[in-house]
Amino acid sequence: MIIWLLIFTLTGAWITDSFGVHGLILFPEYLNVSGFSSFFIVGITVGGFVMGFNLYSYILHGSRFRFIATVHKPFLVFSYNNLIIPLAYLVFYSIESFNYQTSHELISTGDALMNILAFHMGFWTFIVLSFVYFVFTNKNILTLRKNKKKGAYDTALHRKESWVKMQKRVKSWKVSSYVYPLFSFRKARNVKHYRKEWIDEILEQNHINGSLFELVAIVSFFLVGALGNKSNFMIPSAASIFLFFTIVIMLISAFFSWMKGWTFTVLIGLLLLINAFSTDFDFLNVKSHAYGIDYKNRSCIYTSSYLESLHNITDANIDRKKTELLLDKRLDFNQTRNDSIMILVNVSGGGLRSTAWAFTTLMELDSLTNGALTRHTILIAGSSGGMIGAAYWRELMYRKKRGLDSLSFISHFKNLTNDLLNPIIFTMVGNDFSFRFRKTVYRGHKYKYDRAFAFEKQLNKNTNGWFDVPLSHYQKPEANGEIPMLIISPTILNDGRRLLISSQPISYLSDKTNLKIKGWKPLAENVEFRRLFINQNADSLRYLSALRMNATFPYILPAVTLPSNPEIEVMDAGIRDNYGLETSYQFAVSMRSWIKKNIRKIIVIQIRDKAKEFEPQAIDPSLLNRLQSPIGNIYGNFGHIQEYMQDELISNYNVTSGIEIEWITFSMQKYGDAPISLNFHLTGLEKRQILQALHREDNMENLIYFKRMFLSSE
Repeated sequence: MIIWLLIFTLTGAWITDSFGVHGLILFPEYLNVSGFSSFFIVGITVGGFVMGFNLYSYILHGSRFRFIATVHKPFLVFSYNNLIIPLAYLVFYSIESFNYQTSHELISTGDALMNILAFHMGFWTFIVLSFVYFVFTNKNILTLRKNKKKGAYDTALHRKESWVKMQKRVKSWKVSSYVYPLFSFRKARNVKHYRKEWIDEILEQNHINGSLFELVAIVSFFLVGALGNKSNFMIPSAASIFLFFTIVIMLISAFFSWMKGWTFTVLIGLLLLINAFSTDFDFLNVKSHAYGIDYKNRSCIYTSSYLESLHNITDANIDRKKTELLLDKRLDFNQTRNDSIMILVNVSGGGLRSTAWAFTTLMELDSLTNGALTRHTILIAGSSGGMIGAAYWRELMYRKKRGLDSLSFISHFKNLTNDLLNPIIFTMVGNDFSFRFRKTVYRGHKYKYDRAFAFEKQLNKNTNGWFDVPLSHYQKPEANGEIPMLIISPTILNDGRRLLISSQPISYLSDKTNLKIKGWKPLAENVEFRRLFINQNADSLRYLSALRMNATFPYILPAVTLPSNPEIEVMDAGIRDNYGLETSYQFAVSMRSWIKKNIRKIIVIQIRDKAKEFEPQAIDPSLLNRLQSPIGNIYGNFGHIQEYMQDELISNYNVTSGIEIEWITFSMQKYGDAPISLNFHLTGLEKRQILQALHREDNMENLIYFKRMFLSSE
C-alpha cells in the first residue's frame, strides 16, 4: 500500500514536483519523442506492476481466502477482486495525463486522447496475455484428479510452505461473496469438508507461473539497465520506474515470505552491512567521476598547507600579466579599445529553464546591438543551467563568425531545450539503484557508467557535440581574444571552497598573500582546478564534465569525486555563488590596474531565473513548525543571504574602484508569476513562457536601454 501511495503521489506531483518526475510519467518520452510508442511501453510496465501486485497479494494473503480454491481459475478470480486500486489508478492517470498534456505540453485534445488510448492498449495487452497464461495453467479443486504431493506454495523467490500452516498464523477474513468475471456476484463456498491437502495443492500450483513472472521481471530489469546505453533500449523513464517498483514489491514479498516478523530488522541490518562495506568493494562504490582526467595518479594533495603553497604571489602576478595580455588582444580583436566598455555577463542557476533563458536573452541582446554584446563581453560567470546556455551562446557566436553555422535561433532553442531528465531518471533506476558493473571508456580512461554519463551523453546531443572537447580546446581562442573568458566554479563539499575551472591560468583569483592587513590571515577561498590537478591531466577534462559539475543538482545528479588525497567532492556552483557575481567581483578586483587604464565603464548584465524581489513570509506559530523552522527558514533564506552579501561586494567595489558601474538585469520570472519547474525538463508551456518573458515590460525597457547605449555610440 505504501508503494501504491508513492505511485499516486509521483503521478499527481504531490511530491518531487520541483524535480519534474511527474511530467515524465504523464508525458513519457521514447527516443526523444512523446507519442504512441512511449505511452504504450509505459502501459505495459504498469500492467507488469499490477500483475506483480496481484502475485504478491496472492502469495502472502491468499491463505486468508481458502474458498478461492473452489472456484474456476482461482488466481484469475483473486486478481479480478484485487483490481480496485489498479482501476482507480488507471482513471487517475488518464485524467492527470490528459490535463497535463493539454495544459502543460500544449498537445491537442485528439492527440492527448490517442496517447492515453496507447497507454491503455499497452496496459490491457499485458494484463490479457498474462491472464491467458494463468488461466490455461490454473486448476481448481473440481478438476483435481490426484494428490501427488503435500500442499506447499513457493516461487523462485519465496519460501516453500504449506498454506495450512500459513493460515494458522494469520487471521482469516470472513467473505460472504465475491465478484466473478465479468460482472456477477457469487457466494463464497465453505471448504471445511475438503481435504486440506487438496486445497493446498490447488493454491500451490501457481508457483511455476509466479516463478516465470519473477524471472521475466528480474531479467527485464537488468537487461534494460545493461543495454540502456543503446538508444532503442532506453525505455521511457516512467517505464523503468514501474519496472523498478515491480522488482521492489516482489523482493518485499520474498523477504516477508522468508523472514516474517524479522523482515524490517533484517532489511535495516543489510543496509548497515552494505554501508559498512561500500568503501571496500568496487561494485558497492557509488562515486561519480569527471571524464578526461587521470584517476590512477593520486599525487594530488588536498590540505590547507598545500593549498597555501599552491597559490603564491609570484605565480599570481605571472597569470595576471597573461590575462592582461589576453584582455588587450580581446579589445584589439573586436576593435573596441576606443569604446572603453567592459561587459561582465552573470547567469543564474535553475536547471534547463535557466539554460533556455540565458541563451534566449544573450541572443536577443546581441541581435539588437548588431553584435556589440559579443564584442564587449570580457567574462562569463554563473552557475548550473545558466552557464550551459551561456557557454552555448559563446560557442555559437564563435562559429557564426567563422561561417560554421547558419541555423535559426528557434532551431538552436529547440535543440538546447530537449529533455535531459529522462536519461537521468532511466539510468538512476535501471543502473544506479542496482550493482553498477557497467564501465565506459573516454579518451583511454575507464569510468563507471552512471546517470552522470547519461546526462552528458544527452547534453552532447542537445549541444551538437560542441562541448565534447577537452578544457584546453578553448585556451587559444580565449588567449587570442576571439571569445570571452568563461570561468566555471563548482562548490567543494569538503570545506565549502570554490573550484575555479578555466582554460586560462587564473591563480590570481586564489592568491591572497598580497593583502597588507597586519595580523589578518585570510583563508584560501578559491582553488584553481588546472593548478591543483596538473599531474592528473587537468587540461584533458571533458568540457561537458566541467559544465555538469557546475550544474550538479543534489540527488538528481551525483556529486563528482576528484582524484585528490583526501578525495574531494564537488557540486552545483549555486551553493556558493548562484549568480556568478562573486567570480566577476574577484576578477574585477584582480584586474583593477588594467581596468583603470583601459575601461571607463563596467556593465554587469545579470540574467536571472527569478527577479530580485521577495516578500517576507509569516512564520507559522504551530508547535511542529517551531521545531523545524530554525533549520527550514535558514535553508529557505539561503538565496536571500547570498543576495545581501553580493550587494555589499558590488557596493564596496563601486566606492573603491573609481570606475563607473552600470547594472542591467533580465529576470525570467517575477514574484507571483506561474512557476517554471526547476529541473532538466521543460514542458511546451514553459518553453513558451520563457520565449515570452523578454516581452514583459521591465525586460523590454532594459532591452531598449541596452540597444540605445551601443547603437548611439557606434
